[in-house]
Amino acid sequence: MAKKVKQGDVLQILTSQGIAYAQVTHKHPEFGYLIRVFSGFYGKKPADFSSVVSGPVQFSAFFVVQSAVNQGLLSVVANVPVCESLQVFPTFRSRNGGQGGSIWLWNGGDAVRLGRGLIPEELKYPTEGIISAPLLVERIEKEYRAETHEIW
Repeated sequence: MAKKVKQGDVLQILTSQGIAYAQVTHKHPEFGYLIRVFSGFYGKKPADFSSVVSGPVQFSAFFVVQSAVNQGLLSVVANVPVCESLQVFPTFRSRNGGQGGSIWLWNGGDAVRLGRGLIPEELKYPTEGIISAPLLVERIEKEYRAETHEIW
């Protein structure tokens, strides 16, 4: 039986470019686990994961962590406190109605429809939705960043 995932768990993700790490920072009642994927690839397991989880975040996403752990797609390698800057639930962005549709910002509770385009700071907000294991690995390998992702 796989370990029960909890906040603070550090996830090891194997990619074609090396090992990547993410941390479970929140659990939303509707979307499930929110992970923060940290920049960089590792050739071996770090001695101290505190330094990894205090590093720059490549992207944030909702991900089916428990299912992926149960299936052995990734593993929990440590549990360390979530750093203060990542304890705040991030604001997400989405577009409803396809290309040209309305843009929404969502903070985990309230959603606000924008009557304008996104400003540069808002382009850094993660996109709303739950990603799959293949998409997680693809985004890590391609060094995906929210600000380069157009929402349709």
